[in-house]
Amino acid sequence: MNPLIQKGRQLYKGMSLREKLLSLSFLLVLLFIWSNNWLGRMSDWNTQRRVTTVELATQQEWLDRSDFFAQGLATALERVDPSKTYAAAQLSGQVDNLVRRTSLSGQADIDPVRTREGEIFNDHNLRLRLSRISIAQLIKLNNLLKQETPYINIQSVRIQKNSRSPEQLDVRYEINSFDLKDPNL
Repeated sequence: MNPLIQKGRQLYKGMSLREKLLSLSFLLVLLFIWSNNWLGRMSDWNTQRRVTTVELATQQEWLDRSDFFAQGLATALERVDPSKTYAAAQLSGQVDNLVRRTSLSGQADIDPVRTREGEIFNDHNLRLRLSRISIAQLIKLNNLLKQETPYINIQSVRIQKNSRSPEQLDVRYEINSFDLKDPNL
């Protein structure tokens, strides 16, 4: 028999009942901690496996539909004239031009354009704040912005009455535009 096991048996036989119970409880606590840690790792692994399975299924659906998406992109690009899309500076300039055409340049505040770059197009957003304007001016500006669709889009409009002059409005626009990237670059 192994000498290490023999020494362990001799040590165990030499222990009092109290020492044996304490040793056994110590080993059981160690076994419990080890098994709890092992089960926790198995649970984490199983959760990750499920998440990965769902992600792979989703990616496979996207890959299976790639022809549909490519066809939709081609159709959308056929309807859009790349020369009419606006870069960031052009968007700001065009919005300023529309504001001037409605005689609102004194009441307008245009924030800098925020751009998010993509593979096919760049997405541009800007905020336009108008103070103390009439409903007629608001309608005129909305009509001018609608004429620029799909190249300029209104994401959101927040209209509030002016606290000093209730017949006038304070308006906040979130305006979105895009410009197509040159596929030859």
